[in-house]
Amino acid sequence: MGAYRIAQRYAKSLLQLAQERKALETVYSEMVGICALTSASRELKLLLKSPIITADRKINVLSKIFDGKVSELTYRFLELLVKKGREAYIPEISAAFIEQYKALNKITTVKITSAVKLEPSIVQKIIVKLKAEAGLINVDVQEEVDESLIGGVIVQYGDKQADASVKRYLQQVEHSIIDESFIRRY
Repeated sequence: MGAYRIAQRYAKSLLQLAQERKALETVYSEMVGICALTSASRELKLLLKSPIITADRKINVLSKIFDGKVSELTYRFLELLVKKGREAYIPEISAAFIEQYKALNKITTVKITSAVKLEPSIVQKIIVKLKAEAGLINVDVQEEVDESLIGGVIVQYGDKQADASVKRYLQQVEHSIIDESFIRRY
């Protein structure tokens, strides 16, 4: 079974269990932290994927990292993953859980890329306009700065993208000059 299917199944199980135990918000915030930690720590990823390190040692390490810092439900879930030999998929499972949580709560992730850090009021105007025009309900904003854009913004959500950057306009001008379609031929 592929990593995607494994991650989706375990994430769905944890999501349903968290809903039953009325701990969905807590588990969500913990999964966000676990996802960030596993993305940032190469050593932790290598430990989880290592076939040489025994399950008992992995549980011991996870205990030192997470015991007392996450809820009992999340900690027991991590233990279960190790016992089932699925610990290598913890980064994917945590990301899948976050994705499923957002789908359940109708949260759309909107990525706004700009050449400079945008003022909060400008970001808010973009979000208000998106909510009105695209019918988005809840929005999770991720801002990114990319100086190569020169100016303007790129807004992405779902499979849609609006590119209003100076870089794109300059590329269009360059293509039209190279294309020579602006020259009249008699």
